[in-house]
Amino acid sequence: MFELLACPIVVPPEHMSAIVRTESQANPFAVGVVGHNLSRQPTSQNEAKKLVAQLAKDKMNYSVGVAQVNQVNFSNYGLNINNMFELCTNLNVGSRILKSCYERYKSWEKAYSCYYAGNDQTGFHHGYVNNVLKNMTLPILKNLNLPTTQRSNDTPIRLIPHQNQKEGGQFIQETKPTLRQRRLSSPLSVLTD
Repeated sequence: MFELLACPIVVPPEHMSAIVRTESQANPFAVGVVGHNLSRQPTSQNEAKKLVAQLAKDKMNYSVGVAQVNQVNFSNYGLNINNMFELCTNLNVGSRILKSCYERYKSWEKAYSCYYAGNDQTGFHHGYVNNVLKNMTLPILKNLNLPTTQRSNDTPIRLIPHQNQKEGGQFIQETKPTLRQRRLSSPLSVLTD
């Protein structure tokens, strides 16, 4: 058993520290929404819980806390709205996920990719593994990065879709037309629906 930020973890602290820096910059109330940015991060645990409740209601794909544990892992690791933002709980779950990835791939770099995307390749293609490796060169975390409350909590948190999405947050999947669709749209087509 190892320790990071006075919390028990199951991987060497330098690895989990680099993951935490990459995922949340050590913000215990961080919320990440797949395919979106947030206009701002929550500034308290209560605000983070309210945001997560809304994201769950809207069936969004999100990750929470200092280790950015994704919702698909909540039931497997006993996370819920009451404990997902508890520092030691979140860190321990994140470290267990990373350990599982390491045991599967026997490589820390592939384990980082797995932590990011559930497989050993996507994290390399998206630059995630390189970001973790850069953060491995930094000292092991000693403190949290608590959000400041300079911004009013009255300012709503908005979802900002990534470029491959339209306003309103709906995912637009870009697909290639099928062979049949291409043939039907061809000026040479004599087929009809």
